[in-house]
Amino acid sequence: MKKEITTKDMMALNELMTFENWIATKMYFCANAVQEKSLTTIFKDMANKHLENHSKLLNYLKTNMEGGN
Repeated sequence: MKKEITTKDMMALNELMTFENWIATKMYFCANAVQEKSLTTIFKDMANKHLENHSKLLNYLKTNMEGGN
């Protein structure tokens, strides 16, 4: 079921999506900067989780956008 997305909602979603993308980028940077394999794995896992969150927010927008399918 579609929900009406207000301008305020769009602004908040934009901030969240920007944050999720930014933190994923930072986590990938950290993964490449460390030498210890366990830390590399942790940073990559964290980055992937933030990218997943970004994708979920994007899918929410696509599902609830005006005129969307």
